[in-house]
Amino acid sequence: MIRRRNRTGAISEAGRPPGPPSRPAWLAMGLIAALLLADRLLVQPSMIRLMSDAPVINVAGRQRMLSQRLAKAALAVSVTRSGERARHLDELRRVLELWARSHRGLRRGDAFRSLPGRNSESIRRAFDALEPDYRRMRDAASTIIRGGSGWGEEAEAALHVILEAEDDYLWRMDVIVGLYEREARGRVDRLLQTGWAMTATNLIGLLVVALLILRPWARLIREQFAELRDARDELERRVRERTASLERANEALRIESRERERADRRHRELLERFSHVSRTNVIGEMATGLAHELNQPLGAIANYAEGCLVALERPRPAIGEVRAALDRILAMTLRAGEIIRRIRRFVSRQGPAVERVEPNALVAEVADLLRGEVERLGIALRTELAPDLPGVECDPVQVQQVLVNLVRNATDAVRAMGVEAPQIVMATVRGGPGQVSFEVSDNGEGIAGGRERQVFDAFFSTRADGMGMGLAISRTIVEAHQGRIEFESEPGVGTVFRVSIPSDGRDDAGTDGLHR
Repeated sequence: MIRRRNRTGAISEAGRPPGPPSRPAWLAMGLIAALLLADRLLVQPSMIRLMSDAPVINVAGRQRMLSQRLAKAALAVSVTRSGERARHLDELRRVLELWARSHRGLRRGDAFRSLPGRNSESIRRAFDALEPDYRRMRDAASTIIRGGSGWGEEAEAALHVILEAEDDYLWRMDVIVGLYEREARGRVDRLLQTGWAMTATNLIGLLVVALLILRPWARLIREQFAELRDARDELERRVRERTASLERANEALRIESRERERADRRHRELLERFSHVSRTNVIGEMATGLAHELNQPLGAIANYAEGCLVALERPRPAIGEVRAALDRILAMTLRAGEIIRRIRRFVSRQGPAVERVEPNALVAEVADLLRGEVERLGIALRTELAPDLPGVECDPVQVQQVLVNLVRNATDAVRAMGVEAPQIVMATVRGGPGQVSFEVSDNGEGIAGGRERQVFDAFFSTRADGMGMGLAISRTIVEAHQGRIEFESEPGVGTVFRVSIPSDGRDDAGTDGLHR
């Protein structure tokens, strides 16, 4: 929070709300409230009364005209023939009704005609003086109307009453209209005086508000604006410092990221080299078994070739036998070539190549590669391949290396156990959602208690001549394929290692589904 000293020497803080209003401010607000109340009590009622004066004066002036129309209609009834007298009687009836209703409205009020009926004492006395003439004319007109189309002495007398009272009625009605107009002008004058007084009071109130409220608040606003400007400058300075710090941090992160990328690249290179060395070492350890596996097709080729030569030296060679022998030679040659191809592919030192692979074909190739050595040691190697598995996107050589490591570890386990019928099972199963699992199980000695957490550690081995890197490399390869490797072991019963790799989401239509 930024502090600054104001003009009075007091310390103010930016962002702190002002205190309660001072006594002059309360006084100014009270004056404004009084002005609003005076306007409500004095000005607005007068304005409402003025709005009703115009209809009253208009109706009062019209009463004079209606009285004249009443006398004219009565005369018309007296001078017209009986056939046309009905029309003038209707006119007399309408005029009388309107004249009487307006008279009552002026005296007692009529909301429909906006007549308030609030007359002054002088106007009430004038109406009292007018009332006898009004009643004489009204009663006389009613007499003529009751007479209908006939005209007699009673109607003639009523006509004389109307004509005699009309002059007095008009004079007294002129007096009433004059009273209405004079009172209306008086109210206008009083309203003007009140308006001027209110205007002067409003000006004084505005001056007081300006002096007691607006000027201190304007000074406070200027001070707070200056405080906000200082706070903005301080904030901009801090933002610049923070931006510079973030830029330095970003540069450090970029350097660290480049170092991490180099380290990851170096790690992958070293892993590939070590994997190649490991695969080469495996092939070296398997040399005896591989030589035996190669000697079988090569020996068969030699025997079949010698048989062909003997058959061809006969006077009449048996071409069918020679052809059959040559077919066997070709089959043995392809078998030997397939063995060499698998070995070359396994020990090849090329960069990682991810491709879509059929899990069952991958397991079958590893089983064919290791079967000769494993069975030479008196261990049965079986495969249990699940049908209709989806394919997996992986580096086949790296996954084969994982399976080879697991089979060789299983071989060591069953040899150390010395069981009567040692066996190793390589299986494929449909794992969790979107996964394919490879399993390698044995009936060896199992993993002793307390060593479960060390199994995947580098340089940990139960063999005296083991390097302890096989499972560590295997875990690194599996994790690089977004998979996982785990095991279940029961001492004296056996161990199952399970490698789970995400599938490509497509059904593996090419899986042969063989169970060996």
